[in-house]
Amino acid sequence: MEKNWQDFWKSLDRLLDEGEVIVDRPQGMIHACFPEARYPLDCGYLALPQSEAGEEMDVWIGSLSPSQVSAVLLAVDEHSLALNRSLGVGLNEIELQSVLDFYGQIGLTAVSLRRTPDSLRLLTERRSVRRFLERPVERALIERAIELACWAPSAHNEQPWRFVVLSNAAARERLALALGEAFRRDLIEQGLSLDEIHQRLERSRQRILSAPLAVLLCLCKEDLPAVSTERQRQGEHEMAIQSVALAGGQFQLAAHALGLATVWLCAPLFAPEAAQQALDLPTSWQAQALILVGYASERPVPPPRKSLAEVMLYL
Repeated sequence: MEKNWQDFWKSLDRLLDEGEVIVDRPQGMIHACFPEARYPLDCGYLALPQSEAGEEMDVWIGSLSPSQVSAVLLAVDEHSLALNRSLGVGLNEIELQSVLDFYGQIGLTAVSLRRTPDSLRLLTERRSVRRFLERPVERALIERAIELACWAPSAHNEQPWRFVVLSNAAARERLALALGEAFRRDLIEQGLSLDEIHQRLERSRQRILSAPLAVLLCLCKEDLPAVSTERQRQGEHEMAIQSVALAGGQFQLAAHALGLATVWLCAPLFAPEAAQQALDLPTSWQAQALILVGYASERPVPPPRKSLAEVMLYL
């Protein structure tokens, strides 16, 4: 059955490659018969070389890249029983829902057949992206990614993670300045020149500010169980760090599946108190990492991976 679905989607991708998508209803255009309804995305039709007149299929164009068929949409008019079929190309979840809502506005009942992401490709295609488009990240997408991240495993099921979403530039600026001061002291101790220190600080600051959104990943120390010895305390803290890191990695994979790009920065780990004070967070929230989030403006070439022989011991 799984192979049949894979073949189905691959056939639609080939259909898309063989034809030409002609956009005749751009995003924001008013519907010809329903003046209160505007097209939420670019919409057009798929013109195929061998198709007869009138056989073109509607196509909705989303923001994901590379563009491939991500959904088949069926909409029916309950009065005339006319069936409208269309393809969604490169749609994320928010965009797909906007199309379904649009059909409802023009009196159609619509459903979607969604393409299930290939989980193995999801793991190998994620990249650490440091350059983003100047496009805001929808709140619904970031909340969905965090919701999925919270399904990560954790020691004792304590779920000690906290996600601080920095959606405005002022919050990211305060954090960047606080981390920069701690970074400056470390660089001075390393004996770097003032010019090099300035360059590295500015590069770090611009990296944080250029992202449309950032998520500060924290460990909540209040979630750790009470223990009687220092050895147990250290062990519980290390297990909590592992749990938070698992949630952070799952957040990055979820964001990738939703069409977003991320990069993990370790800077807060070296200045957790500075991060906590800059954002006025609870004192029990210990910063572990900063994850920059946005829509990728680049697709980095993956760095080489070590061989199995280097990383695996089979006993």
